[in-house]
Amino acid sequence: MRQAGRRLLSPLVDLLARAGISPSAITLAGLVLTAGSAALVWMGSYLASALVLVTGSLLDALDGGVARKLDAVSRAGAVLDSSCDRIGETLIYAALIAGAAADVEPILRYLAPAALGGSYMVSYVRARSEGVGISCSVGLFTRTERLVLLTVALAAAEFMSAPRPLVWACGLIAGGTWVTAVQRLLRVYSEERQSPKGTG
Repeated sequence: MRQAGRRLLSPLVDLLARAGISPSAITLAGLVLTAGSAALVWMGSYLASALVLVTGSLLDALDGGVARKLDAVSRAGAVLDSSCDRIGETLIYAALIAGAAADVEPILRYLAPAALGGSYMVSYVRARSEGVGISCSVGLFTRTERLVLLTVALAAAEFMSAPRPLVWACGLIAGGTWVTAVQRLLRVYSEERQSPKGTG
């Protein structure tokens, strides 16, 4: 599905690259849109939030391709991209906790932090394991799946005129991300056991 998505986005990548728009500018624009989506979540405008979040996520999917097209891939850009992803998720979940949805569904004040913490752990375990030379991208609840679930839940909340789908989504994300984090930790230990030990 990700490969098919990249092929569909290829014309947009080419267009942005020809326009000379820097990958970092695209990353930051995506964060601004995600912040706007969070503000709409806080106000209870769920369908508008879903549409803005989709647009921001689209930009986030384009920046890497533009960087490769312009031969502008950099470690600083990769760090900026990951940092903006974490900031965006924090803003969305903070809006769920502090905004209109939690006024109707108080359980979101517990489920949303659990989902955010699990999301952070999924990303952290991968980053930390790759930092010590172990590839670790197993598990279902990556950022893409989390965004899809949130977007669908936001749209459903609008059509149901109630934030109950957001409760379901946060519960699913909370459970799924913590399971994924444990999967990744287990993979790290498995890789460590299988790696040859130095004799010196």
